[in-house]
Amino acid sequence: MARKRKKNEIYYLDTVSLSVKKVRTSARQRWLKALRYLVIAAFFFGVSLFVSVNFFESPREKQLAEDLAAAHAQYNYLCERVDELEKVVSDVHTRDRDLYRMIFEAEPPVPKAVLRQNYGDFKENAISKSIIRTSEKVDKLANDLYAQSISLDQIFALAQQKEERMRRVPAIYPVNKHNSRMSSGFGYRFHPIYKALRMHTGVDIAAPHGSPIYATGDGRVTVADRSPVGYSGYGIVCKIDHGFGYESLYAHMSRLAVQPGQKVTRGDIVGYVGSTGASSGSHLHYEVLVNEKRVNPVYYFFIDISPEEYLEIFEKAKEVNQSLS
Repeated sequence: MARKRKKNEIYYLDTVSLSVKKVRTSARQRWLKALRYLVIAAFFFGVSLFVSVNFFESPREKQLAEDLAAAHAQYNYLCERVDELEKVVSDVHTRDRDLYRMIFEAEPPVPKAVLRQNYGDFKENAISKSIIRTSEKVDKLANDLYAQSISLDQIFALAQQKEERMRRVPAIYPVNKHNSRMSSGFGYRFHPIYKALRMHTGVDIAAPHGSPIYATGDGRVTVADRSPVGYSGYGIVCKIDHGFGYESLYAHMSRLAVQPGQKVTRGDIVGYVGSTGASSGSHLHYEVLVNEKRVNPVYYFFIDISPEEYLEIFEKAKEVNQSLS
């Protein structure tokens, strides 16, 4: 009875003995065959792993991707909110500088820098630059808010002084507006005596001789004399210190109604219109000083005159003509 051949057995014909013999494989051949199978299996495993990693997501990876997308959207929203807050702070700063501080004539404070984070602590990764950029914005925003809080504290303190300040600002017309006229304004004008173009540091208001002259704001009389030192050609002079950096000066008066050191209230009579000193006619030479600097008095006539009257005075004061002193 013939023996049944196994599937993995290989036979060959021996031409010498004319018989069929079984092929015998060595251990080395068996190892090489096994290694070949192993390499093929490893190749297919690598291909399968590459495809699964790059083209298929695991439930864990899918969840992480969704979380990352949500975090990215929230981060963008946070950046937008920071940008909006920067605009709000910038708007408050602009109003502070251009409105509130213009009203109170105060300089904004110089802020001190707040503590900044050491951005080197962030690890270098795909989002570290974005986080650092946003952190810098937040630090700048914190610095601006700190500076603005100091500024608003100052504004609040100034507002508490506003009532007293407004009483002291030289803000009314210094003589009766119904029997006087603006004859010469602030700036370069021809001097009536020296016949040369010279800086006219105040305004000349022509009025009848002896007309009352009024204090334009609350304050204390610092000068009340005829031709005092430093005021050559001014004739009889009265000068009032109103505080808050404001002063007003009245010159060429016929006589005084106050004494040095006397406290006055807006509307009090300080003297009378005349033509003393280097003057060519009966008038009041009126000056306003802010922090010891002479400014155009016309800008401070805003309490007892109408817009139409102010416009008329303003236009008249701009004319380059001959002053009365």
